[in-house]
Amino acid sequence: MSTIDIETATMKCEVLSEGIALVEFSQAHEQNPFSRARMRELTRVMTDLDGDDRIRCVVLYGGAGRSFGAGGDFHEVSEFSGGDEVDAWIDDITDLYGTIAGISKPVVAAIDGFAIGVGLQIALCCDLRIGSRTSTLVMPEFRVGIACNFGGYMLETVVGRSVMQEMLYTCAEWPADRALTDGLLQEVTAPEDLLDSALGHARRIASYTAAAVQSTRARVNGPFVEGLRRVRDEGKRSHRTAFSAGEAQQRMRRIIGKA
Repeated sequence: MSTIDIETATMKCEVLSEGIALVEFSQAHEQNPFSRARMRELTRVMTDLDGDDRIRCVVLYGGAGRSFGAGGDFHEVSEFSGGDEVDAWIDDITDLYGTIAGISKPVVAAIDGFAIGVGLQIALCCDLRIGSRTSTLVMPEFRVGIACNFGGYMLETVVGRSVMQEMLYTCAEWPADRALTDGLLQEVTAPEDLLDSALGHARRIASYTAAAVQSTRARVNGPFVEGLRRVRDEGKRSHRTAFSAGEAQQRMRRIIGKA
């Protein structure tokens, strides 16, 4: 049994049995880009779930046959000029990542299709990442013309320096099997089994004593969240520099066919 507990313009949240909340990014483009408004919506949803005593674990899902998240919204970001809008964007990003990693409820990512840039970084804030065989993970910031402050920090923390360096400097696609080997994913499933597998992990977590899980998550994730806040300032500086130069916007416009 489920009820639609929260529904926004670009996502919905269903409260399932056994204390599970399923957040689905299914109300936007099938590749699920994350605009500033969409990031703020997800931050609000996660904050609301943290305050809901029914919830013991959260699953993030891109929706059936859709990507988990194809990065930031280039239609929006390609219009940046290197001013205060960059700082506001970085603040939205930091608030989202800090909320996902910092709430008291564990979070499982169910990844199909692409998890690119911001999408992959959202997944790296989660406690478990379950991918379908058709999932592809990419951190392509250098190819786009911007720094990878958050991605570099997260990758080194989650999977180590060597994998981080290779992902950043090659901008290559990591297929599911390699992502599993490198620790980016904890499990790989058939696409049709992805959501069931992620929900199974969530139910197991929800069966544990909530106080034990929540206090441990706070201890384990506390330093990670503090690190995100430190990265915020360097992210603002480096992205102001990139967008002031203008090359990043040109690259983004070529990608979306506006050049």
